[in-house]
Amino acid sequence: MNKFLLLLGASGVGKSTIINELKRIDPRFVYISPYMTRSLREGEKDKVSVDEVAFQELEDSGKFVIVNELYGVRYGTPFEPILNAFESGNYPVLDFPISRLDAVKKIFPDQLYLVYIYPPSLEVLRERLQSRPERFIESEQELREMNANKEAFELSVISHEGHAKEVANTIYEGYMKSVSVEQKV
Repeated sequence: MNKFLLLLGASGVGKSTIINELKRIDPRFVYISPYMTRSLREGEKDKVSVDEVAFQELEDSGKFVIVNELYGVRYGTPFEPILNAFESGNYPVLDFPISRLDAVKKIFPDQLYLVYIYPPSLEVLRERLQSRPERFIESEQELREMNANKEAFELSVISHEGHAKEVANTIYEGYMKSVSVEQKV
């Protein structure tokens, strides 16, 4: 049985880069594009921007697994692409906020593979988020929360600058072992 790969970690640890590497390693990894209530940033192609009214309609009609708010923006994780990935033998992957982990565990209790991505240090994280100081404060808080819940994760990795391929390979190996063990049972 395939699992839903969730990458968790503070802003600036390289989750998006790692997801791109996973997709390069194995095209069966399918990024689950979240819906959001802000405009796309320059170069951003992996999310779906909708206005508040459209977002609320999607939420009211049960199209989202989880809805969360981050930095004043609402994000919705859509059900359908996850189910489609499972049905087609692909591996759904998403970067996900640790604050909503309990909710997604209730929906996919036996189908999650959770990876926490650490920065090399708080100083490195501070440098990566220099242009977004409010995110550093929240990221520091998230790191404390993660340290209190280490046992909830199948894997934890440190994301050093320039080493996304190695980190993605480590995640890939762990994920594939988990999937193959499940299939043998």
